[in-house]
Amino acid sequence: MDRRAFLVALTPLVAGCFGGQRSQPTPTATATETPEPTATETPEPTATETPEPTATPEPEASEAAAERISEVRNQLTEAVYLYTGGVSNDLLSVTADAESFQARDVLLRLSGVPRTLAEAEAEATTDEQHATVEALDGMHRYLTQATDAQSWLIDGYRALTEAHTHLDDTDLDAAEDDVERVETAADEIGEPTTTLQEEMDVASASALDAVDEDEYEEKVSQLNAEADVLTSLGDNLTDLENGISLLTQARDEIDDGRTERAADTADRAYDVLSDVEDRLDELLDDFPARADAFEDVTDDLRYLAARNADDADAIYEDYS
Repeated sequence: MDRRAFLVALTPLVAGCFGGQRSQPTPTATATETPEPTATETPEPTATETPEPTATPEPEASEAAAERISEVRNQLTEAVYLYTGGVSNDLLSVTADAESFQARDVLLRLSGVPRTLAEAEAEATTDEQHATVEALDGMHRYLTQATDAQSWLIDGYRALTEAHTHLDDTDLDAAEDDVERVETAADEIGEPTTTLQEEMDVASASALDAVDEDEYEEKVSQLNAEADVLTSLGDNLTDLENGISLLTQARDEIDDGRTERAADTADRAYDVLSDVEDRLDELLDDFPARADAFEDVTDDLRYLAARNADDADAIYEDYS
């Protein structure tokens, strides 16, 4: 068989066989575009204006409180006049050597103030009224403490002058009582003067016409200066009494014929008395101006110490 003729004849058959099965095209997926999300604008918040707070009107001042406040002012003013003996309203005019000061009368007048102040505080309706009540309360406490301090100063001063008289007369038993009174006054005065100095507010004086701020402060300075001098004189008075007691003992020993012992006792008396004289000399050289009520009695005590020191020295010289 002719191979070429066979292949030629076969070709159409083969072509027909494969040509009847046409390949179907694979469908291509069409990309569906997802639309971009549309940005939704968030609206800006609308600013809400906060209304201004409505001011609360100040309440009207209470007439009842005003009456109580006026009553307290009158009570405190009367207490000031009683403090000064009714002569003036100058607190500085009352010093340690005052003779007519009556602490009881002042304190009695002040005793009714707290009740009236409580009523005023309860009735007060404005800040000003409350502040006035507080200031008047401060003045009540100020006058109470000042009266207490003044009373102890006067008692201490009187005890000093009586001690001088008794020591000058060598009445040692009476002098011992005087010394105890001076020491008590010096101790007791510490509390009111400290309170006045550290706890009181000078601004309180603005609520009372009878005492201004300058007088308020000057009175506190006066009371403290006098208290310091009283304390110093109390210490010196104790030593002065001891020195004079030793001198008296030396004289008794001479009377008993114990002259050698008397010389020794007189020497001890001289040391004590001369020390007192020196300390009082020093105090007088720079005496506090606000305590000048004590200056004369200080000089009297210094002279007493000096005179007895000379007597003690003479005994020592004669019998040593």
